[in-house]
Amino acid sequence: MSYDYDLFVIGGGSGGIASARRAAEYGAKVGVAEFNTLGGTCVNRGCIPKKLMLYASHFSALYEDAQGYGWSPSNSTLDWPKMIKAVNQEVERLNGVYQRMLDKAGVELIHGYAKFLEPHTIEIGERKITADKILIAVGGYPVKPTEIPGIEHAITSDDIFHLPEQPKQMVIIGCGYIGVEFASIMQGLGSQVTLVSRRDLILRGFDQDIRSGVQEGMQKHGIQIVKIIEPPVIEKTSEGFK
Repeated sequence: MSYDYDLFVIGGGSGGIASARRAAEYGAKVGVAEFNTLGGTCVNRGCIPKKLMLYASHFSALYEDAQGYGWSPSNSTLDWPKMIKAVNQEVERLNGVYQRMLDKAGVELIHGYAKFLEPHTIEIGERKITADKILIAVGGYPVKPTEIPGIEHAITSDDIFHLPEQPKQMVIIGCGYIGVEFASIMQGLGSQVTLVSRRDLILRGFDQDIRSGVQEGMQKHGIQIVKIIEPPVIEKTSEGFK
């Protein structure tokens, strides 16, 4: 039986693109479906934009340390919209890099959601596509826990890269590595951060010495870590949320 593609990949993230390119290098006819921008979580909502914001957050401490080396005090302030624009421009540049990688490898990119019709047939919009092998590489996305009253007022880690204004205060629910990273970043950028945990120590699953050391360091830098047993309640007020 003949198919439109030897391999069709659903998902244009790091794993999907790497698989598609490698198969094409071996001579396979390959297609990729992606409904969003190329690069997946790492490029668009994870490693890249987060690390750029992390670099930006270091400068406030560097300015302070510089005084000990003879530099005059600096009154520099963060231009949040300018930083966010620069971060997203770099993300867009990388989206283009991934597109050129696919083009160079001869992989066809189809924008849209893919839906299975049969084991070897998928549908993207009004187009039906057949493939000998179909790879599912759709990744994941953050969810808001519905057991928290008022959760509709909260944002996820995906949303922070597009906030039009810097929040003066921020409460982060969850103390895994993503929550801890964002707490450190936002505190360094000048926001007042409270990290909410259900345990005595942050970073469950990590080495005990690392957990206690990182928590102590965060508290020394002004991050408030609050332990709660019951799920928090988010309420909208005239001044924001509590």
